[in-house]
Amino acid sequence: MKNNYNRREPKIYSSGYGTWKVRFFDEEEKSYKNKSFRTKVEAENLKRALGRGDNLSHWFPKDCEPQEKIKTFYDLSKKWLDHAEHVRQISVSCLGNYRCHLNNHIYPVIGNISLSQLQLDHIEKLAKVLWKKKPKSRSYLAIRKNRWEDDLAQNGETLSPSYQREILTVACMITGWAFRRRPPLIPENPFETFKLPETPEHLYDYWRLEDEDQFFDWIESGGYYTKETGRYHHHGKTKVQIQLQTRNHEELRDIVLIALRTAMRLGEIGALRNADVDLAQGFIIVRGSYCSKEGKRKNTTKSKKARRVEINQDVRSILEKRKFRPQMEPLFNIHMNTIKFFSRTCRLAGVKELHFHSLRHTCLTNLANGYGMEKPLPLPKVQQIAGHSDIKTTMRYVHGDIINDTASRQWSREDRKAKKEWEENEEKNVVPMTKGLRLVSSAKNL
Repeated sequence: MKNNYNRREPKIYSSGYGTWKVRFFDEEEKSYKNKSFRTKVEAENLKRALGRGDNLSHWFPKDCEPQEKIKTFYDLSKKWLDHAEHVRQISVSCLGNYRCHLNNHIYPVIGNISLSQLQLDHIEKLAKVLWKKKPKSRSYLAIRKNRWEDDLAQNGETLSPSYQREILTVACMITGWAFRRRPPLIPENPFETFKLPETPEHLYDYWRLEDEDQFFDWIESGGYYTKETGRYHHHGKTKVQIQLQTRNHEELRDIVLIALRTAMRLGEIGALRNADVDLAQGFIIVRGSYCSKEGKRKNTTKSKKARRVEINQDVRSILEKRKFRPQMEPLFNIHMNTIKFFSRTCRLAGVKELHFHSLRHTCLTNLANGYGMEKPLPLPKVQQIAGHSDIKTTMRYVHGDIINDTASRQWSREDRKAKKEWEENEEKNVVPMTKGLRLVSSAKNL
């Protein structure tokens, strides 16, 4: 299809019914046209495509050559992937995850099922297969090695409940998308009443203040650690202890400190430039992210929104050392093994082992609870720093060491006996001299 729509500037506006419309001028028909979308993101993608002069066959399939008939779930999923890649323009890494779920788990079970015969029983059959399926890739087993939810799986050899739910969600997304289109690609959504299995909450860990101090004391002293190795000589092989130094330990120290003071993701730290830093006003603008799978910098964050984060003296001192670099050059090198295998780096430092993303949990927890600061921040402020659109997401990042003023306020048996004795003697106007004397004043209020 020849694109003649980009000669007039398209406009986006809300229809008032929860949808978004793109209005543009069709040079061939000499008239204005409207295209409706369920989300504003899709409308903005079409507007950019009109401005670039892209091929519009994905938005206007009726104006193109006749398409192949969609007969099976496999055909429907291919059309859904094509729409996700070219219309929604989701990331390459996300598309790779979708294709992995489809090729390895979904296609072998329901890929050849005809759309006219697709029923709720098929998604339930897929759920049963996943429940008994054993992981095969070494990378998946390595990721789950230290996760607590393995104890809930059968002998620790089946797919995790959260991974099963993720696969089933993809299958439900495909049929839901096909039914919501106008005209719909399927007469009804056969998986609409399917209830996804419940998954246990994944408990992320975080550093306490003493862990943080211990790590920086180790890295600032040079990052030395000992390693056992074998040496060969004419008497045989002997094991000796040698001392090594962590490579790029100063760069590692700056990156970890930035994460603990700003709650930035690793990709956002890798995309940070001097153009995003304002030392005079004391803040940085988080507007991009580096994707290691694609090997390039993206101009948007995970939430597709830029945010401003204030900096303290720790972050200021780090950025001042790098302010002489070119404006568009990355400030930090995140391509280091000490970052990639951060849990191993923690083990060398002698602190609690965790993933690098857990530093984000640590920062948000400190802000919400007031650890290492004068007073805690309100949760809306913490949400703003994290860049979350929903405060429920922020609450999953906020942890606490203890729960105050709940079960600990229950009376002990000794206190209850003292209270009962005091009540009995109160009628006689006698105050007993017992261990529960400290309860006299508080018992009157009960």
